[in-house]
Amino acid sequence: MLGYAARRLLGAIPTLFILLTLAFVMMRAAPGGPFDMDRELAPEVRANLEAKYHLDEPLIAQYGRYLWDVLHFDFGPSFQYRDVTVNQLIEAGFPVSAMLGAASLAFALIFGIPLGMAAALRQNRAIDYLAMTTAMLGISIPNFVLAPLMILVFAVYNDWLPAGGLGGWQGYVLPVVALGTAMMAYVARLVRASTIEVMRSNYVRTARAKGLSSMRVICVHALPASLTPVVSFLGPAAAGIITGSVVIETIFGIPGLGQFFVIGALNRDYTLVMGVVLFYGVLIVVFNLLVDLLYGWLDPRVAY
Repeated sequence: MLGYAARRLLGAIPTLFILLTLAFVMMRAAPGGPFDMDRELAPEVRANLEAKYHLDEPLIAQYGRYLWDVLHFDFGPSFQYRDVTVNQLIEAGFPVSAMLGAASLAFALIFGIPLGMAAALRQNRAIDYLAMTTAMLGISIPNFVLAPLMILVFAVYNDWLPAGGLGGWQGYVLPVVALGTAMMAYVARLVRASTIEVMRSNYVRTARAKGLSSMRVICVHALPASLTPVVSFLGPAAAGIITGSVVIETIFGIPGLGQFFVIGALNRDYTLVMGVVLFYGVLIVVFNLLVDLLYGWLDPRVAY
């Protein structure tokens, strides 16, 4: 297992290098710059700013300097947030984004697994049709459409929940539901299909033939095997939650990495955008590795 994990981490280095290179090229290719403001800067002021941040150097020199800093875990200073480094912004925003992402993933699993199990155990009945209709709606409605609708219904019209910010647990409800609904729908469909297949397997028939109760057959024998597709899905789900949090944090005004990323992209804050992109890339690599190890633990047939 340790050898497998080491190989996976080493194999991710070229991917992260390509990701960093693409982010660097795309940010430099975008029109505008970090010091383009409504009021034009004096030429000498612009020249001093570009010299301070080494933007007057050739692109290859800027890339080499930034790559060297990244190798030392230094993402550089932010161009828009003065006297603040990108490391400090990530340190401040990541706990908020991590809390939102973890809560959304927990919401998807807590509601998606029972929904899929209920649909599978009552196949082609009313609860099955209702569960799959709900899942299809969750998949079909994008979070950037669902979030404003929820704000309109639960915050503007009825004043039940706050429309934005994180003043308490109430502030997490709408963002978590908006971000986790699509994941919940995918989990429900995966669990339903997997459970139907597992319930028709030979070892489940054997467990029933031994006289075990239906609850024991489902919880002890069927459920662990039914969850293996869900574990495999956790990697893409984490990526989806990370990318979705960029939109959700912006809509709800949550001070996480997603909001920093959007503001940095709009203001051409090169170092902030590249730092967040690379940080997200490392998170996805690590999370995918943990998911693969968990899959091997759940299914002994998997060999590293």
